[in-house]
Order: sequence, then C-alpha cells, then structure tokens
Amino acid sequence: MQQVLWTVTYWIHRNERYSPPEAPLRHRLLTSLALVLTACSVEPPALTVGTVTFTEAELLGLNDTRRAQLAEITAFGLASAREELPVKLAPILEQARDAALVRQFAAERILTENGVDDNQLRAHYLTNPALELTVRHVLFFSERWRADSHRELAQRKAEAAIARLEAGEPFPDVAAELSEEPGAEGRQGLLQPGREGSWVSEFWAAALALEPGEISPVTETQYGFHVLRLENRQIVSFEEARPTVVAEVSALIASIEEAAKSVSIEEARASSVVVPTAYLAAITRDFEDRTLGWSLALGFAPGLTSAQVKEAARAALGATEQLATIARGELEELTPLLRVAYPIIFADDG
Repeated sequence: MQQVLWTVTYWIHRNERYSPPEAPLRHRLLTSLALVLTACSVEPPALTVGTVTFTEAELLGLNDTRRAQLAEITAFGLASAREELPVKLAPILEQARDAALVRQFAAERILTENGVDDNQLRAHYLTNPALELTVRHVLFFSERWRADSHRELAQRKAEAAIARLEAGEPFPDVAAELSEEPGAEGRQGLLQPGREGSWVSEFWAAALALEPGEISPVTETQYGFHVLRLENRQIVSFEEARPTVVAEVSALIASIEEAAKSVSIEEARASSVVVPTAYLAAITRDFEDRTLGWSLALGFAPGLTSAQVKEAARAALGATEQLATIARGELEELTPLLRVAYPIIFADDG
C-alpha cells in the first residue's frame, strides 16, 4: 500500500510539470485516488472499549484471553479516569450490603435459638460501651495517588494551619478559611457525630486519642492531611448500639457465616433487622479502598485522557509487580459490570 501511495504522488508531481492543458482534470483524478488510497491505508480498530481503540498491530502477540483482559483493564481505567467507579460498580456495593443484612439476620437468629434476651445483651454492652465523637477538622486534599510534591505541599498547609491555631486563632475560623472539604466554610469544619467504623481508621484513632478541646497533630488519611479538634465525646445508648451488640454476642456463641448460609436475602429483607450504620459505612470505605488500590496498582488516576488510559492499560497488562498481578486477578470478577459500563467490541465479533 505504501508503494502505491508513493507511485501516485510521483505521477501527480510529474503531471504538474509535463502535462498538456487537460492536466488539471488528470491532477484532480489522481489526487482523489491518492485520498482514497490514504483512507484505505488507515488500519481499522481491532478492539474498541468506550472511547479507546486498539489496532491489530497494537494487539499483535496477544491471544484471545490476553486481549479480553486488556479490554477489561481499559474499561476499568476509563471508569477510574472519569471518577465513575462508584456508579459503574454500584452492584458490588449492593451485593455487599445485602450480605451484611443476611449476616445480621443470622446473628439475630443465633441469639433467639440460644435464648439470649436484651437484658443479657445490655449487661454485655455495659462492659464495653460504644463511643460517639463530635469533631471539627481542617482538610487539605491530597489523595494517595497524587505526586509526592502535591502531598508534601498539602502536609505543609496542614502544619501552617496548626501554627495559626497554636497562635490563638479560633478553630472554626481557620477551618472555614482553609479547609478544602466541600461545605466546610458554612459548617466551619464541623462533622456529623461519628462512631467507630464511621470514619477511616486513621481519622478515628486520631479523634479517639483527644480530650474535648484538644487539637491533633497532622493526620494523614487516604483523602489527604487533616487537623482535628475533638468537640464532644459521649456514650451511645444501648438501643442505638443494639445491632452492633447483637453481632458481637452472637459471634461468641456460633459462626455467623455458617448460620447465614441458610438465610435468603428475601427473608432478611422482609424482616425488621437493621444493619449497623457503621457497618454500612465500613462497606463503602472498603469498596473505595479496593478500587483505589486497583487504580494505583494498574497506573490509573482521575483526569487521564483516553489516550493516557490506553497506554496505562497496555502497561498494566504486562506489569509484573505483585499488586498489579493481584489487581488484574480481582478485576476478572468484575467482567460483566465492566462490559456493561463501557461496551467492548472486537472486530472479529462482527
């Protein structure tokens, strides 16, 4: 094909110099032919994933299994780049929540079958009551996928905020001015009261270590760098904490996982059983942690263009690091969701 194009080009230039008056028509014909041949020389995509295409040359050497894996990695990369993972992979969260409801129902059944009543649950709870903390914080966003320079800058901002607080500036004013969390200005950094499991573990540990009115050192989480002040600490009532106590006590009697095998999701949904809010929050955080881990291991980040996703996907397919290998294996379980999220089309499929 390339030789043909060179030949056509040669004749076009030759005709321009030596042709008789009718040459313009011949020139136009030859030019049209060159354009047609050029269009035909563009290799059609052998694989299309959303807005990303791969030619046969780019897939050379990959068997069908590896090509399918590349397609799935690319679909995940697009969702990560467009920050659509929570939407595209929402069924995973729903399945996890359903599983939590089934386990909670099974836990209640264990207690009923073993004659454990609320008086006994209450006695157990008094030995280890749950705490609810009210916190203000200043947040400087710098997710863990960010460059080191970005994270260092965010940490310095947090340290500067502490310096202003130590100089006597009111925490609400500093939070309203500096915190990068959406809505922080109006709320002056105040968060809804939280219990263990409501926040990421680093944040909870930092808050739990404080006495009311105390300010934390700079605390790093997956979201960035925080400065916290504990506003209030109180014990959660038994009635509110009961679902958690049920899970704790039933686990001492029998295996909740085994008991859950005989419970259907329909049965659990029809009951009045409630999953502890902290458990649901933990499920969401676990999902976020897993997807963030996959993205980091495979080289994806929010904001990448389709071309960048394509290159990252090709690199991820051949990556030999352990975390990348694990991420590729876990993504195989998401194949149906990824194929729905971003249509995967092979040229051979017609």
